[in-house]
Amino acid sequence: MLKFHRYYHPLTSRPYLSDSIYTEYQPCEALRPYIACFWESEIRKEKCGERQVLVIPDTCTDIIIEINHTRHKITGRVCGLYDQPVVVNQERMEDVTSFAIRFHFWAFHLFFHVDMKEIYNRVWDMELIDAGIGRSWEPLFYMESAEERMAWMEGYLFEKLDKGRYSPELYNAIGLIIGQAGRSHLRDICEYSCVSQRQLERLFNERIGMSAKRMSCLVRYQNVWRDMAGSRAFSVQEAVYRYGYADQAHLLNEFKRFHGVTPGEAMRIAMDNR
Repeated sequence: MLKFHRYYHPLTSRPYLSDSIYTEYQPCEALRPYIACFWESEIRKEKCGERQVLVIPDTCTDIIIEINHTRHKITGRVCGLYDQPVVVNQERMEDVTSFAIRFHFWAFHLFFHVDMKEIYNRVWDMELIDAGIGRSWEPLFYMESAEERMAWMEGYLFEKLDKGRYSPELYNAIGLIIGQAGRSHLRDICEYSCVSQRQLERLFNERIGMSAKRMSCLVRYQNVWRDMAGSRAFSVQEAVYRYGYADQAHLLNEFKRFHGVTPGEAMRIAMDNR
């Protein structure tokens, strides 16, 4: 069984958030190697004004199922891996419940057969990946709680899981990247995984969605963000040494490129959404 989830815990831009609009739920033990969390967002047109949310590269792939109570319709989309921040406007003119599955970056291809490079930095209609999937989700429309939807979805995901797509070479590489917090050099990853650089890049592009080097950078950034968000005495200089940056400017520039704002502004956003 995959165990990466025990050592790697990516964060969103609002890691402390849990309110009447947005709540996260832990999956059952058997799905935790693949699923970071389920989350649900309730937006009612009479209660929700315009709300902008900073979405950072959290190294996860989300399926978002929208249950539209106004139109009596259910649709789904997948948000692939991003390596850049985006600002999402959550203003709604209709009553919508969004129920979502947040997959770890190494897991989505085990449930859905898709070239992950195709959804890199993109949002796709799930019907393009699995035709007719909206009809299979219709039972969710009649459930009254997130717990009911989560229990149903867990059963659905167990049926979709294809362990035959497990690649030892790919997961050896991911294990090294996570174990070294994104500091691994490409030649070391190839040597550890017993594959050529060309084979490694093909595996990562097809099954993860981006190159091994880019994924390593994002894993390192996420480790820095977790340290920053979890400590009142975060030291940039200590993080430079811990994660192998050339200097403080290197760390700060990479952080802003992925997060879209400075560390100070990132912490303000996080603390304002407790």
